[in-house]
Amino acid sequence: MSQQPPPRDPRMPFGSPAQRDPHQPFGQQSLPRTSAEQFAPPPPSRRPLWLSLGVLALVAMLIALAFRMGSSAGDDDPLAMSTPSATVEVSPDPGQTVGSRETPATGARSSIPFTNAGDGSAGTFRILRHRWTPQGLVLTVQVSLDRGSQRLGFFALDNGPTARQFNPSRHGDDDLEGRSITAGETVTGTVFFAKQPGDTTVFLSGSSGRQVAALTVEG
Repeated sequence: MSQQPPPRDPRMPFGSPAQRDPHQPFGQQSLPRTSAEQFAPPPPSRRPLWLSLGVLALVAMLIALAFRMGSSAGDDDPLAMSTPSATVEVSPDPGQTVGSRETPATGARSSIPFTNAGDGSAGTFRILRHRWTPQGLVLTVQVSLDRGSQRLGFFALDNGPTARQFNPSRHGDDDLEGRSITAGETVTGTVFFAKQPGDTTVFLSGSSGRQVAALTVEG
């Protein structure tokens, strides 16, 4: 006699395998089993070695490029350059001849030594007094010669915006314009310029008319 299969539980849906936990009471639905591995975080992804090396090489290249650009900007920036050392210009001595060009002596005082290479002379140019009159500037001038000989000449330059040049005008018998002087001689006389008051530079010239010394007077 064939053995009949046990009757199907009507609570089980058709097509579902009749699997039940023998320790589970009838009428209770079995829950899926869980484990601690299901709640563990996923393992960190492992990047290939060549990808990590490539990233490091790219970072190093960017740092080197930024450093080079900063260095170039520092070279172009005038503020980043080193401060140049101070230089001192040495002016030639009064009346010193520079090459073949004569350098006149200048000064904002009442006397100054000079060297006249054109005449081969040397001496001292002085302005003893100056006064302004309605007609112009009257100077009391003294010239001493230590060596050589020359003919005295004078002209004036206005220190204002016009920078106008003035030649002397005859003022009296003691005019020094055109007078000759030799070594060991000192002459004193008058030089007159018909000009408006104002700061003025007075030049002493040699026989050729080239300036050899200059002094300034206030206007």
